[in-house]
Amino acid sequence: MKRKSILFRVMTMALILLLALTGCNKYNQETTAPTEGKNEGTKNETPAEPQGSGNPEVFNFATNQDIPHLDPHGTAANTSFRVTYMLYDCLVTYDGTDTEVKPQLAEKWDISDDGLTYTFYLNKEAKFHDGSPVTAEAVQYSFTRAIDIGKSAAGQFKKVISKDSFEIVDDHTIKINLEKPFAPFLKTLGTVFANIVNPKLAENHGDDLGESYLADKEMGSGPYVLDSWDRGQKMVLKANENYWGEVPKLKTVNIMIVNEPSTARLMLEKGEVDLLDYSMLSPDVMKQMEGTEGIDIITQPGYQIDDIAINMEKKPLDNVKVRQALAHAVNYESINNDILLGAGKRIGGIIPEGMFGYNPDVKQYDFDLDKAKALLEEAGLGDGFETEILISENNEVRKNIAVMMQSDFKKIGVDLKIKTLAWPTFLETVTSGGHQLALAAWTPDYADPDYNLWYFAHSTSKGPGFNLAFYENSKVDQLLEEGRKTVDEARREEIYQEIQAIMSEEVPYIFPAQRLVQATQRSWVKGYEINPMNTWYVPFQKMTKE
Repeated sequence: MKRKSILFRVMTMALILLLALTGCNKYNQETTAPTEGKNEGTKNETPAEPQGSGNPEVFNFATNQDIPHLDPHGTAANTSFRVTYMLYDCLVTYDGTDTEVKPQLAEKWDISDDGLTYTFYLNKEAKFHDGSPVTAEAVQYSFTRAIDIGKSAAGQFKKVISKDSFEIVDDHTIKINLEKPFAPFLKTLGTVFANIVNPKLAENHGDDLGESYLADKEMGSGPYVLDSWDRGQKMVLKANENYWGEVPKLKTVNIMIVNEPSTARLMLEKGEVDLLDYSMLSPDVMKQMEGTEGIDIITQPGYQIDDIAINMEKKPLDNVKVRQALAHAVNYESINNDILLGAGKRIGGIIPEGMFGYNPDVKQYDFDLDKAKALLEEAGLGDGFETEILISENNEVRKNIAVMMQSDFKKIGVDLKIKTLAWPTFLETVTSGGHQLALAAWTPDYADPDYNLWYFAHSTSKGPGFNLAFYENSKVDQLLEEGRKTVDEARREEIYQEIQAIMSEEVPYIFPAQRLVQATQRSWVKGYEINPMNTWYVPFQKMTKE
């Protein structure tokens, strides 16, 4: 989707390979749980590497969402982001629960008074995994490659930067000249699109600028290196012992694909897994686990928004009255109280409460089946119609929401079919427009309304850009473009609130909830912080086991 999202969050692109506007994956049904102990055999055999709690330097993370591919410039899948942020560095980064940018490869930067020129001063100690230095040339190469590939977040930089925007001052100083002011530019440089790739990749460009090469390899400078990858089963990351920053204390990170949440829960309770992906367990299971010895449940505010994309290119969903009718047929209160058990709240648009630009007065559709029926009558569909909603597999919450919608839609004559797809297939389907309705979630990669709204609403973002409603409104396009170049924050806020008001009338999306973020971990895990934007991001490089 990172639909975020995705998505974006969400949410994009090969995202679309997946909802993970990139990459979705095919899940295996069998997962082998790690065990502790030694191999049996002769005296000369080497003991097996301790797993789980048996080794403070080995960390087991379980998720049921596979990883599509690893090219940071070709994916918008959050499942890929989780890994690429460990393998690569950016000029700036986000740290802990803070949504403000911090230095990473760039030790400092200057911004011209007109907001058009950014000068970055690189850390001279930074090196790629092969030992070569991270230079201004590498920064230029990475950005121009991302622009040429045109996936991931490349769309947000259209008419902002081009391949001619870069000026190398010396080996460790680079200027980026914008074509026009772009208010959130610095914030965007902490996203996956801005990961810096070793320019030696050019030796393996082939016909696709190295996308196929980087699909299962990496050429980064990050705190971890890719050790092995058994697709659909496990990816192993090893600490970069020569990392230019602080070397991680977790020397091995096993990212394990565990299809069944019940299996993952058991593995956590037995100490075979240290942390579960926050999306694995439903709120009711979290409730059951409260007070379990040795397990902590972390709850923090988040910017994740559940969304239902309505493909406006499909009939009869191209009719605004039909979309409004469906919005009135969603039982938001029951979703938040009975399915999310209070871990969600109503939201009227894709800008979450707590983020700059949030519109508290945006129209929200009440659950009213009589209004829904009346709107269908006005649309000439009083006898109802049949449609389909796509959800990704192994997500109990989305399944429950879809089933509730199916029941309520039936009461207004709409026969809602539910189709479940593996995550990669889901993303590929929705980004290519092969859906009618699609239930997903979106979290932003940086805390600016441009990120959410550009993906969800700009006409150039249709499909792989994560505009999964295939929504197009010239007024909205104009406002989004104005918001990007406006430096007056008060005017920007007016712009984004107006866009949300327009979208609430046209209903390209339905937003059931803004979520709290809850995750389960063993009590010995220290240093896990949930960022309200990058809820899927796990800072393995900062974490320990005690």
